Amino acid sequence: MSKISILEIIGDSSLAGAHRHLLSIIENLDLDKFKIHVITPPGPLAGEIKDLKRKIDTDIIAMRSRSDFLAIRKIRQHIKHIKPDVIHVHGTRAGALGRLAAIGLNIPVIYTEHLWTKHYTINNVFIRWCHMVGYWFLDLFTNVNIAVSHAVKEFLIDNNISRTEKIKVIYNGIADTNLKAKVFQSDKEFVIASVGTLNRIKGMQYLIRAMDRVHQEFPEAKLEIIGDGPFKNKLVKEVEKYKLKKIVKFVGFTNEVEKYLTKFDLYIQPSLSESFGLAIVQAMNIGLPVIATNTGGIPEVVTDGKSGVLVKPADSKELATAIIELLRNPKRGKIMGEMGRQDVRIKFNLEDMIDELESVYEEVVKNPAFAE
Repeated sequence: MSKISILEIIGDSSLAGAHRHLLSIIENLDLDKFKIHVITPPGPLAGEIKDLKRKIDTDIIAMRSRSDFLAIRKIRQHIKHIKPDVIHVHGTRAGALGRLAAIGLNIPVIYTEHLWTKHYTINNVFIRWCHMVGYWFLDLFTNVNIAVSHAVKEFLIDNNISRTEKIKVIYNGIADTNLKAKVFQSDKEFVIASVGTLNRIKGMQYLIRAMDRVHQEFPEAKLEIIGDGPFKNKLVKEVEKYKLKKIVKFVGFTNEVEKYLTKFDLYIQPSLSESFGLAIVQAMNIGLPVIATNTGGIPEVVTDGKSGVLVKPADSKELATAIIELLRNPKRGKIMGEMGRQDVRIKFNLEDMIDELESVYEEVVKNPAFAE
């Protein structure tokens, strides 16, 4: 039996959640059944793919925007050359460019939505309307949508972008690890972590404001923000405004998130919207208790009161209260961390994710009108 040729396309080359997800796919697909090609822009992701132990055919194409017509032309040329059996596009930019490039080529297209839920907002009503129309139009050229959470699936249906039978929910999965976070080994020198691209939607500004209140009761508590992005300067100003420079540290990106997180006691995800929350799962995987916002796909990851605590988005006071309560009760935090670790192994297992994805690939080749 000949291998199924898969072309994976992603629209930017950072190392955020969607890109980590793509790496886990190309690292773990069964090469006895699949041949993998990747199209990505230049950047860190391209370097990570190049360094993999398995050699992946990779083409570098700059994708400057969702209306980059030169990129569409180049992607189309590569599709014609590769002749894949399936095209799998990830995220909004590749979702536009890749699907437009594939029109008329009679190749099944799978789209994975990594961003939108009902909580993801664009303030300009006209621009949001244009996005929704664009999504609806592109879905005409899509055989299967993969939603990384039920919250994403609900968004696609509620906005009349796609139909239930075209959408498959596949949670992101991660590999088991022997790493273990230290979690409350000290009774006063607490270290708190948060991971994410520094933009408005990640809500780090509310975490910084919450730390002002936390600092009043726990002056030895410190926060490390892991990640980078366009919002960093504003966040630095927030730190300066609340005189928190001694306790809040910006550490930039790390390629080894789980390993880095082992030195922490508590993980916070203050997002205003989150389609899934891969960093949360990484934190849970090493036994960190989690406080996160009750938005998007996060409640599908964190069980409130069991594996973590859920709070209202954009509410620094409620967030501070939740942090303070867990710091006061480290025993509860340790129990939550262990329960979260168990949940990850059951619900977000990498092998299960790969098995589900391989089944979708195989089915869509047999039947392009594949429905869940």
